[in-house]
Amino acid sequence: MAEYEDLPFDVRPDLSPYITHLTKNTQAEDGYTAFDNLISILQSGEIWGSSTKKGFIKGSNRAVCFMDIPLNSLKYVLDNKNANPKHPRYEPFGVIITKKLAFKNGCRPVLYLSDEEMRRLRIPVSERWRVVKFEVVRNRWISWIHEREWRCKGNFKMPTTPLAVLVKNTNDARKLLKKIAEESGKFKVKPKSIIPLTVLCQGLPYLKR
Repeated sequence: MAEYEDLPFDVRPDLSPYITHLTKNTQAEDGYTAFDNLISILQSGEIWGSSTKKGFIKGSNRAVCFMDIPLNSLKYVLDNKNANPKHPRYEPFGVIITKKLAFKNGCRPVLYLSDEEMRRLRIPVSERWRVVKFEVVRNRWISWIHEREWRCKGNFKMPTTPLAVLVKNTNDARKLLKKIAEESGKFKVKPKSIIPLTVLCQGLPYLKR
């Protein structure tokens, strides 16, 4: 039986050894930008789980969401619709962790099911945080399978030195690096690297507006 490390993440371009959690602005609620929310994760050491009300999580439990998308392909979800700052689903700021670490800490790929399938399989309410809707309604798909989502129940405790964080551009990278250097004692999490997505993805579609 193959060990976890033997999965072919390094030999297939559609697979990645990492998963990504992207932040967004919550300015309507607390005045925080997506950058501010990234800072909050690094200072608190945790990613707070989303609820049914704010994060489309089913059931009574909160959950933290990650995407299993090769890093250079993030530009295809950070498009005009998803990354619109007025109504964002996510923005180009976030954290990267390894799948090995994620798995050890309770993260798992979600179950893509229709509501009827969820009921038929008798998935208990306490486990519905794992389920993402996937069905056709009035001849239209409800589908988020392109995100290859993983979730963790409740909050996710970050490692103190994660592999990397993502920021929008080189200016944001300099700003974050300076903030960590000047306020080191406030940060429970200090990333090994800071990666600008405009460099990694060779530009972002919504920045062309």
